[in-house]
Amino acid sequence: MSVASDPRSRGKSGRRAHCAWTIITLVLSAAALPGGAAVAAQVTAIVGATVIHPELEGAAVVAPDSTILISGNRITAVGPAAQTRAPRGAVVIDAHGKWVIPGLVDSHVHFFQSGDLYTRPDVVDLNFLVPYAEEVRRNQARLADTFRVYLASGVTSAADVGGPFWNFDVREAARASRAAPRVAATGPLISMVARPQLDLGDPPIIRIESPEAARQLVARELSRKPDYIKVWYIHRPGDDRLAVHATELLVAKSALRAGADYLVHSVQDEPVDEEFIALARARHILYCPTLFVPLGYVYALSGLWQPTEAEQRLADPDVLARLHLPEGTAIEHLPERMAKLLKEHREPALPAVAMQNLLTVWNAGITVVMGTDAGNIGTVHGPSVFREMDLMQRSGLTALQVLKSATVNGALTVAVPDLGSVAPGKLADLVVLDADPLADLANLSRGSYVLRDGRVFRPGELLQPLRTATAP
Repeated sequence: MSVASDPRSRGKSGRRAHCAWTIITLVLSAAALPGGAAVAAQVTAIVGATVIHPELEGAAVVAPDSTILISGNRITAVGPAAQTRAPRGAVVIDAHGKWVIPGLVDSHVHFFQSGDLYTRPDVVDLNFLVPYAEEVRRNQARLADTFRVYLASGVTSAADVGGPFWNFDVREAARASRAAPRVAATGPLISMVARPQLDLGDPPIIRIESPEAARQLVARELSRKPDYIKVWYIHRPGDDRLAVHATELLVAKSALRAGADYLVHSVQDEPVDEEFIALARARHILYCPTLFVPLGYVYALSGLWQPTEAEQRLADPDVLARLHLPEGTAIEHLPERMAKLLKEHREPALPAVAMQNLLTVWNAGITVVMGTDAGNIGTVHGPSVFREMDLMQRSGLTALQVLKSATVNGALTVAVPDLGSVAPGKLADLVVLDADPLADLANLSRGSYVLRDGRVFRPGELLQPLRTATAP
């Protein structure tokens, strides 16, 4: 009987079971696909790893010297290495001295944006350097590279919570690709403010001036089967109506009363109160802090943005290069906001209220999901998750709580219940790490292998096409 049909199969000893395995070096596999994806074998065994179960508590969270068996795209068995037998001919990943976690979920991204200086002309207009139409064409042309960056960073699922109608094509491209994260997608934001600078015929933000116009836009989006409908709820001095992008306490509570299921940003202006907590509990909402994104803007527009070590290894090098102005750019030609920030050249303050609210919300039992708002200026796709998780821990969450927000809870964002944990029957979206992430969250960026739907990737091989394309 095969392991796929009976995951309870056990060998008599670790030595005897080991002799039955066929050790295959994945990087040299003749079946390797371009870019480092190996054709998923009938059974893959990850042997000797310390498995982290973020959905559990206490001593059960960490399971040392474990074996994980995968058949097709599903986990079929997880157990002690000495007792969990792999079948003859299995593809084996030797994970002694390594850690395995569920694949990470970034619960807030925007694929129509790149993260570079030219991606939000409504914030800072640099069309004289790079026309926005050129920027959008670049983002569409490099979509496959963006997918690879996410996988290389251990992000096996991402939720795009607002963009043009071609967002739905992004989702289909991810489904058709052998080297892409799972993608949940939302269409244009239903907004009470206009952003004409972003309108090239398929705008990501559409101003709605009547209930009927809102219903018509929602009907257009529903025809594409969106994973969410997103409302950009803005409140400004003098406004007599509130409508969601809920970063203020007043607006957030109004959104919850109106039936919001997912707050995609922190409450940033003042501490959350008991009314907010009660509304959030009653709605069973998801709460996404997005702590780093406002800092990313300030770092980039003030000339202070520098890649982290993880971003140097894992981000799209083309985007990293475009986060700095071309040499010789005259400051007097720049938009007023950017010129002012460049002159001040001042380190931004941490979002203290948002960080305090994150801890309050978590302690109140509200479901927190990790999300970056990647694609905004200074928040690059992929490895920005590590900046975000660092700030979440600095807010007072433990490493395990942060990991839970990015795995177990993130599975709720993309509405795939078979994700988020390492257990029999679950989808085989996993990351094999070189070091313990509970000892240091920075170790989450140290992936040896990433598995998506049972297919095995090496981060360095995933990124090779990007490195080659930008080599001098």
